[in-house]
Amino acid sequence: MQYSVQHGLPERSRVRTVVEKAYEAYEQRLAAYKPSMNWATDDTASIEFTVMSQSVSASIEFDDQELRIDGKIPFLFKPFQKKIEAVLGSEMEKWLDKARNGEI
Repeated sequence: MQYSVQHGLPERSRVRTVVEKAYEAYEQRLAAYKPSMNWATDDTASIEFTVMSQSVSASIEFDDQELRIDGKIPFLFKPFQKKIEAVLGSEMEKWLDKARNGEI
């Protein structure tokens, strides 16, 4: 699974804030899936959670222009990949819009 978007934010630190706020918003709602996020660098993170005993992971990277998410979908969830990508895309757009509008 891959997703990328031009974030349109002037500073990388604001992109990181968007990622952190989005994660925080879903961390409690998805607590049963044991989510975790770890920052490897200032602009690279990994997210993992477990669904139906299947580990789902994604890497998040961004630069001055683009935010990229690259995830590994277990075979069991392949039929839902397009829906997962669509939901992920709309959620990231929602959070990026909030940042562009100065809400976060």
